[in-house]
Amino acid sequence: MGVNFVISVENLNNRTQEEVNRKFGVSKYSGDKFPEWKLFKYQGKHYAAWLMTPRYFQPEEDIERWEALRKYLVRIREYFGGGDVMVTNDVISMKLPPSDDDDDTFSLGWALSEEELAEPDYEIYPELKGIEELKGLA
Repeated sequence: MGVNFVISVENLNNRTQEEVNRKFGVSKYSGDKFPEWKLFKYQGKHYAAWLMTPRYFQPEEDIERWEALRKYLVRIREYFGGGDVMVTNDVISMKLPPSDDDDDTFSLGWALSEEELAEPDYEIYPELKGIEELKGLA
């Protein structure tokens, strides 16, 4: 079993689960439907957690895969209102808090900086310009 990303985004636009399901879909697994993104509340704020995340990798060591993920995260962030995008992995944190109440065992991870979410310098990394969103991460 591998290590996967845990990615949460602030839901500043207060999107509903129904809106999110229409936009990003649901996955079928064993006859049940699971949303791609699940809404939750934590410490008084609203968030969305990506449930079907890719395997964890070090962004600075694999910039092509990071660019494919970064493009998706920028689009997700915009849809949810431009708030923080938090990242960790499932060795450190669960994808969702155990309940809507504050829980000491849950952590959102660290917020990505504006620099981490910005487009790379295509003069330095021209090979990144044509990379598609989520390419090579499935």
